[in-house]
Amino acid sequence: MLFLDVTQSCRSSNNSGIQVVTRNLFGELDKLTKTTPMTWDTRLRKYARLSNSELTTLRKPFQEGYQPRLRPNKEENPFLKELLKSFLRFRRTIPLDRNRSKRDLIVFPEVFRDNRVHYLSGSLQPMLQKAGIFYDANVLRHSTSAPARRSKNFQAYLNFISHCNVVSCISNESEIVFREFCKQVESSPKTKTHSLPAEAPISRKDIPIEEPPLILFVSTLAYNKNHLCLLDAAERLWDENIDFKLEFIGQADPSWAPQVEQRLKKMASRNRHAQWLRHVDQATLEERYSACLFTVYPSLFEGCGLPILESLVRGKPCLCGSNGALGEVAKGGGCLTIKDQGDPEVLANGIRQLLEDSKLRGKLTDEATIRNFGNWQEYASSLLSFFLQK
Repeated sequence: MLFLDVTQSCRSSNNSGIQVVTRNLFGELDKLTKTTPMTWDTRLRKYARLSNSELTTLRKPFQEGYQPRLRPNKEENPFLKELLKSFLRFRRTIPLDRNRSKRDLIVFPEVFRDNRVHYLSGSLQPMLQKAGIFYDANVLRHSTSAPARRSKNFQAYLNFISHCNVVSCISNESEIVFREFCKQVESSPKTKTHSLPAEAPISRKDIPIEEPPLILFVSTLAYNKNHLCLLDAAERLWDENIDFKLEFIGQADPSWAPQVEQRLKKMASRNRHAQWLRHVDQATLEERYSACLFTVYPSLFEGCGLPILESLVRGKPCLCGSNGALGEVAKGGGCLTIKDQGDPEVLANGIRQLLEDSKLRGKLTDEATIRNFGNWQEYASSLLSFFLQK
């Protein structure tokens, strides 16, 4: 049997990178083999089968009437609601601590946001094969920029996943980082890079490019995403009377978002065209992609940079860094890359170039159009073969 940990992806409409991977992976794995999605309950300290509503959220995160949110998971799961869910889960718990064989597999496609690693060893039968997906260790790169509790939980998660049997990494960069950590803790799981795919939406509305030109940045408001530097760059261009709009889409990281929001409020008081739409549903996201002239992704470092792929597969050029995994994603074409996205002047020059050079934008669009971004079916099939190999 194949068990899939979908704890984050089944509980809220949050559809950031890890949830995009988890939801698409479940959809395709379930076609290939019998797959049991599970959620971890911190009170019961056990995995449980999903309720009907959780399964619906896993398959279709955005319900009718969805409104933009700051932090979907927090807003959609207040304390009393979570308490009731734990009570109802008691009868749906899965006994993974017994009656398991070497042919059974549990896959961890999400980063743990809780302290479950302290209880997993007693909840999982030793014979159960364990596989994981590693994204990045960005939380640990600048420890002072992340809350201490988050860093501690991530360190425990990283130690756990490094002792799985097999681990898939989302880029060459992430595999290098992961293997270095494994050396430190003297673990030796099988690893392999499986690049993330991107698929264009089946149907899209034909929305004209907005005027003044819209530049879109899709990302969680986190410290490594570099929002403040982007706003510095935008200010330089607006001071030159270059007319454009800038929009952010993504959920809030409470350790960083307030600084960005405060800056946006100050800019709004001076009639600067910059706003944060928060975490929006897929229909709104598609509309903003269609309406933008190009996207920016000035993140300082990533495990992959899925929003870059999602921009390119929609035929929208992207301005991003050339370092690490960002450079890997950009290498196939469609991106204008810069060497120091942490420098507002360098970032401003890149934006100016894309705003003013229509031939360059056309060239990048053509490059993006002919790229093969793969698909989730191929990704899931490749991942399953790797996880099941002896």
